[in-house]
Amino acid sequence: MLKYCFLFLFLFSVLRLNAQQQDSVVKKDTSGISIKKVSQEVFSLFKDSTKLQPPRKAVLRSAIIPGWGQARNGKWWKVPLVYGGFVGLGIVYNFNNQLFKKFLEESQFRKANPGTDPATVFLYPEYRGISAEQIYSAKDFYRRNRDLTLYSSILFYGVQMIDAYIDARLATFDVSDDLSIKIKPSIYIPSYSSVGYPSPVPMLTLNIKL
Repeated sequence: MLKYCFLFLFLFSVLRLNAQQQDSVVKKDTSGISIKKVSQEVFSLFKDSTKLQPPRKAVLRSAIIPGWGQARNGKWWKVPLVYGGFVGLGIVYNFNNQLFKKFLEESQFRKANPGTDPATVFLYPEYRGISAEQIYSAKDFYRRNRDLTLYSSILFYGVQMIDAYIDARLATFDVSDDLSIKIKPSIYIPSYSSVGYPSPVPMLTLNIKL
C-alpha cells in the first residue's frame, strides 16, 4: 500500500511539473506577442513622425532647390505651381529684355544720327516713321518691365521659401472638429414678447472648452 502511495505522489509531481512548464511557455509566447505588438505600434509611430521636417530645414531645402520643401512637406501639388511661376516669370523677363535691347539699338542709332527724318533713317524697318522720343520712351518702358520681372522673381523665390516654412510649422496643427474654441452661427428666439410672436434673431455662438 505504501508502495502505491509513493508511486501516486511521484506521478502527481511529474504531471504538475509538466503543467508548470507548459504554463510558462504559454506565458512566454503571450508576452512575446504583446511585446511584438507594442514594438510595431511604436515603430509605426516613429515612422509617421519621420515624415515631418523641421521648419528650418524646409526653408533651407526650398532655398537650395525651389519646391523641395513643399515636396518634403507632402504638398506635391505645389511643386508644379512653383516651377510654373518661375517659368512664367522667365518668359516675361525674356520678352521684355529682347524688346529693350531692340529699342536700345534703335535709340543709339537715332542718337548717332540726330535731326534726321525717321521716315528715311532707321535701323529696324518696323520702326520706320516712329519719332526718336517714342523710341526712347519704349526703351525705358521695357527696361522698367524687365527689372520689375527680375524683382518679382526674387520675391517669388522668397515666397515659396516662406510657404514651405508655414507648411512645416502647421504640419502638427490640430484641425479636427474637437477644438477648444468653436464659433458657429445659430438662431435665438426670445422667450418674451409684448405683442405677437417673438421673431428669431441670428447670432454667433462661441464655445470654449476648459
